[in-house]
Amino acid sequence: MLKAMVRIAIMPVLLIGRLLLGTLAFITTISSAVIGLGTGLFIILAMVEFFIGYWQNGIALLALGVLVSPIGLPAIANFMLKRLDSAFAFVEGKIC
Repeated sequence: MLKAMVRIAIMPVLLIGRLLLGTLAFITTISSAVIGLGTGLFIILAMVEFFIGYWQNGIALLALGVLVSPIGLPAIANFMLKRLDSAFAFVEGKIC
């Protein structure tokens, strides 16, 4: 009886959490695609800076390019989304 009451109390929170997780995954996917275009722009600008002779600016732009590339901030966001998903799955497994 107590388990059923806990299940009823926690289920709306889990449902809202799952909907929020799906929305965040969608936003992350779309933003990763847009950021991929920005990465190309940063790399092209860094190469131009290197050829002009402003190598400090070129290094800064390459660092920004790596940061916004799929191995930078989007990878961290995907890692966090996967951990949140596994946390929800763990709670659902314990309750159900």
